Amino acid sequence: MSGTGSYKIMKIIRVTADFIVSTVKRWFSLILPYQSMRGGRELLDAQYKAGIWDYLADVTELSRFSVIVGYCHHYKEGGKILEIGCGEGLLQERLCPTKYSRFVGVDISEEAILRASHKQNDRVRFVREDASTFQSDEKFDVIVFNECLEYFDDPVALVRRYENFLEKDGLFIVSMFVGVDTVRNKRIWKALDSEYTTEAETKVSTNRQLTWIIKVLSVIS
Repeated sequence: MSGTGSYKIMKIIRVTADFIVSTVKRWFSLILPYQSMRGGRELLDAQYKAGIWDYLADVTELSRFSVIVGYCHHYKEGGKILEIGCGEGLLQERLCPTKYSRFVGVDISEEAILRASHKQNDRVRFVREDASTFQSDEKFDVIVFNECLEYFDDPVALVRRYENFLEKDGLFIVSMFVGVDTVRNKRIWKALDSEYTTEAETKVSTNRQLTWIIKVLSVIS
C-alpha cells in the first residue's frame, strides 16, 4: 500500500474515532444531571502559567469579544462595567476608553489578575476574588459573565446574586461556548430564560467551527 493510501486510511480512522467520541460525550451530557466544569484557583493558576489560556488573545476569539463590546457600548455608553471571569483583562483591552466610565474585573485566578494588574488606573480595577463571595459597594450598569457560568454549581443563583450590584435599569451580558459536550450550557440558558428577559441575542462562529451565544438580559420587573 502506498504512503498516500495509508495516510488516507489513518485520516478516516481518526475522523471516525473523533465522531464516536463526540457522540458518546453528547449522549452522556444528555443523560447525566448538570455538572459544573472543573475550575478553582489552583487549577486555573497552573493553566495560565502553562499558557493554556493564551489562545484567548487570538483572532479566533475576537468575534465574541467584539459582540460583548458592541453590546456594552450600545446599551450603556459611558456606563460602569463589572466583568465576572475577566481573566487577564482581554475584554477591557477591547473596550473604547471614551465609552465607559468605570471597569472592574473579577477572577479567581491570581495569575490572571497579576497579568491584568498593569492595566489598572483610576477607572480600571482588577480583583482576585471568588465570584460567589465577591462584595462591592458600587452599582454597575452592565455586568458581564464571560465564559464562566458553567464553572458554578448553581449558575442562575450566581447571576441572581449579582442583581444586587446592578443599577436600576442595569443589564447582564452572558457569553457561553456552544460545543459537543455543552448540553450543560443549554440547561443554563433555559434556566436564565425563565428568570430574565432577553433584550438581544447573537450567535457567532469562526472558520474553525467555534461557536458562542451571547445574550443581553434584563431583570423581569
